[in-house]
Amino acid sequence: MKYAFFTGAAGGISSALVEGLDKKGEWTIFAAYHRKPLDDLLKKVSDRVIPIHIDIGSQESCDAAAAEVAKYTDHLDLLANVAGVHTMDSLVEGDPVKTLEWIINANTLGMARVTKSFFPMINACKGRIINFSSECGWMQPQPFNSPYAISKYAVEAYTIGLRRELAFLGIKVIKIQPGSFKSGMHGDASAGYQKLLDKTQMYVPVLSVMKPMMTMAMKHPHEMDALVKVFLEAVYAKHPKQNYKVKNTWYLALIDPIPGWIMDPAYNMVIGFGYKVLHALGKA
Repeated sequence: MKYAFFTGAAGGISSALVEGLDKKGEWTIFAAYHRKPLDDLLKKVSDRVIPIHIDIGSQESCDAAAAEVAKYTDHLDLLANVAGVHTMDSLVEGDPVKTLEWIINANTLGMARVTKSFFPMINACKGRIINFSSECGWMQPQPFNSPYAISKYAVEAYTIGLRRELAFLGIKVIKIQPGSFKSGMHGDASAGYQKLLDKTQMYVPVLSVMKPMMTMAMKHPHEMDALVKVFLEAVYAKHPKQNYKVKNTWYLALIDPIPGWIMDPAYNMVIGFGYKVLHALGKA
């Protein structure tokens, strides 16, 4: 029997990955949750999936979760750092430092805490670590999505550094960069955007124009099957890739290489034109 630990198992992505790995029939899976219980997930999986409470914002909680897992096994073949949060916010209006502290604490430092707590169990059998970044971790940040992008840029650097360090110990570290998939993050992004629009004093024209574009982009998230397939490849491949991109947004990837001296004025031009159109239609 192999052993795996997943963070964020109450969320859509991690839950789908746990379900997919459980179907292999050869894993005992420790599925971590914090505020939201795992009732829905536990209805879909075998009794080999064991819920473990954890607060990734606390090193003490991560250590306690590792101690709980140690009651079942002395090693982990897989650590999957999947948990994450999302919001949209300004970098100058309101309290951007508070937003950055919150999102980096969850998305980046939470990953580091979990890895620190469970590393002895991974090292015991030279297991595998899979860290979930995002397409936002390698693309240029879009306006008002910067807090999330900053946290994922940090995940990228953390994972590369961890991979190179643990290579000396014979431990593989893999990074997965998903695009838009059906998960709770869609609701978080929409709620964060509306909250920003409601409170802004400087960016009403900009956010009014961007809202329908964001809504359109959020309407067609990918099904989980593609992500589960790539994840299982990363778990089982004898020689896995260092990095897997999964269904990254094609039009964002298309404009990403365009230099800033072109894109920055283009943003202003598109937003300015869009606001004139909304004003003419009586919607601004």
